[in-house]
Amino acid sequence: MIDGLSKEGKALKDLCDSMASSVAGAVRSMVGDPASGTIVDMGADGTPTKSIDRVAENAVLETLRATGEGFTVLSEEIGEIQIGEHPDYFIHLDPLDGTYNAIKGIPFYSLSIYLSQGERKFGYVFDLARGTKYYAEEERGAYADPGGRLGVSKTSVLKDFSISAYTVRPYTSRIVETGDTVRRIRTLGSTSLELSMVAAGKLDAFLDLRQMLRAVDVAAGKLILEEAGGLVTDAYGRKILLKGGMWQRTEMIGSNGILHSDLLKLVGGRGA
Repeated sequence: MIDGLSKEGKALKDLCDSMASSVAGAVRSMVGDPASGTIVDMGADGTPTKSIDRVAENAVLETLRATGEGFTVLSEEIGEIQIGEHPDYFIHLDPLDGTYNAIKGIPFYSLSIYLSQGERKFGYVFDLARGTKYYAEEERGAYADPGGRLGVSKTSVLKDFSISAYTVRPYTSRIVETGDTVRRIRTLGSTSLELSMVAAGKLDAFLDLRQMLRAVDVAAGKLILEEAGGLVTDAYGRKILLKGGMWQRTEMIGSNGILHSDLLKLVGGRGA
């Protein structure tokens, strides 16, 4: 497969491929098994850690330690840890995005990895059910393996939009007008993978209106979507800057960019 990654980007993809292979092997026998949903701890994000989450996370951390290199890792379950004495990369990690789906045997769950070092940024989302890899290096484009270079949809009429959307009480009313306007709404259960689906043109937009954005969920998918030609903002059209913490009390609108301002108006933000 030919892509536009730099030499460093290709090395990062190889590292991510190794982590993906480790996680896939570690959780394969657990998918669809109710016992995999046993609560083993409370995660750093404040939600319960299931046994399958812990197994997936350990698989990633063991792979990183085996490299002998240094990393600072912010993971949904364990929180922030340092691997090696001299960390080169900061990693936003969600070892299993879509835990509920995996436990129930619903084939939509993923591994999400975002590596940053100064100006270098690399995002990687692995569809654990289908084996598809989505990845992007900043200013180098976004790709799927298999599949080639990614590009967002060309859908230019809202009534034809297929979107994925999340909301919670007491904000559910904000999705009503959107539902009355677009063609269909899905809630699929793996944020990073849904953002990648927008990047691949399979969905036209992704809305997260819960006002509790978890950085480890969205960091990789955000970069992949942007590198595929999409647009990602908060509900007021402002750029979302990822910080070092787990949570950001904001919303996310990611789209093919064509009718982004119209989506902002539908959810009560400010259209450009």
